[in-house]
Amino acid sequence: MRSFLKKIFSKLTVFLVLCSMFILLGLPIGIHGLTLKGGSSLGGGIILFGVFIVFILLVFDRIAVSKLPQKQVNVFELVLLVLGILFFSFQQREIIIDLSDKKTEYFVLLENNGKLDNSETKYSFPFNKKLIYKGKIAVINSIKDNYQRLNLKSPKDWKSQRMQPWSTSNYKLRFYSNGNKDYNESEVDSLILSELNTLE
Repeated sequence: MRSFLKKIFSKLTVFLVLCSMFILLGLPIGIHGLTLKGGSSLGGGIILFGVFIVFILLVFDRIAVSKLPQKQVNVFELVLLVLGILFFSFQQREIIIDLSDKKTEYFVLLENNGKLDNSETKYSFPFNKKLIYKGKIAVINSIKDNYQRLNLKSPKDWKSQRMQPWSTSNYKLRFYSNGNKDYNESEVDSLILSELNTLE
């Protein structure tokens, strides 16, 4: 048994190290997750499915390293890992609206109706874009198309964040506000119109 394990783990590769760590950590966590009640057990099943996929990768890794030079396999796996990380990062890219150092109780994100100039953006590692806004309002081409990517970083004094879809003056927008501040409809309309006036 010892000689068999020694043979299996004799040639170290990138996938051997990473896959072994994932399996050792994921297996007990996944099994424990299955013992939980309700929807929580689904998480355990997802983790165990991930462990199974990783195990398959490990099998392919051991087959590859038995037939090809160890260095060649490591280079291929390293390239594959980097490409995978880049692809995942690209899929998770965000449009960042950073209010963390700003003193305000609200912020308006406006969808361009074709009559305005979009707010400028600047690159933010690795594939993100950071909105450059003026005052308390920013303009983007489409809220709907970018909704899953929007990441508003609240001011530090906000204990919670409230977001309300809104429509006014033929504009679609999102009105973000401090969760501790309770605006009524007329107040929101007034604040939005005030910010729209700054764009004219």
